Amino acid sequence: MAVVAFACGADAGGDALSGVVRDPPLDVASVQFSTADDGRLIRMQAPPGELLVVYFGYTSCPDICPTTMSDLSIAVHDLPDELAERVTTVFATVDPDRDTADVLGEYLGHFFADGLTLRTEDADVLAAAATAFGVQYEVADHRPGDRTYEVAHTAVTYVVDDTGTVAVEWPFGFETTRMTADLRTLLEKEST
Repeated sequence: MAVVAFACGADAGGDALSGVVRDPPLDVASVQFSTADDGRLIRMQAPPGELLVVYFGYTSCPDICPTTMSDLSIAVHDLPDELAERVTTVFATVDPDRDTADVLGEYLGHFFADGLTLRTEDADVLAAAATAFGVQYEVADHRPGDRTYEVAHTAVTYVVDDTGTVAVEWPFGFETTRMTADLRTLLEKEST
C-alpha cells in the first residue's frame, strides 16, 4: 500500500500556499494530450514563467464543472493583468462522446477568452492522463448518439508549473480569494 502525504499551506520557496501540496509533488510533464480544436499534441507543462490550471470534467455537468470554471474565472481575473496573462486554463473532457471540439470551445469561452480545451477519443490516452493527475472518472454505459447518461469524476483543480510539476491542488468549493493568492505566490516566485 502506498501512502501519499498531503499538506495544506505548504511552503513554496518560503511563501505559504493555501491549497493542497503533495509531498512528493505530482510530475505530469510526460503527459501528452490532444487539443480539441486542431488535434495538436501538447504536454502538461506550462511555458517558462507561466502556469497551467488544469481541470478534468465535462460540459454536460449540471453543477460542479460550471461552478469550478466560474470560480477559476473569478480567481484569474482578480490577478493584475500582467500576472493573469501568464495563466492558461485547461479543460480536459472525460466525456468525448458529447464534448466535441465546438461544444468544448463554446463552453470554455463562457469563462475564458483564451482557455485551452483537450479531447481524445482514445480511452487509453485519457486514462493515462487522468491517472497521472490522480483523477478518477466513470462514464455510464450508453449507446452511440445517446445524450443522457451519467458521468462521475474527481472535482479537483491542478496548477502545473513550467517544470510539469503540480504545484498546488484545489478541491471543489475552494475559495476564489485563496486561489488568487496561490496563483500570485506561484507567479511571483517564477519571476524571481
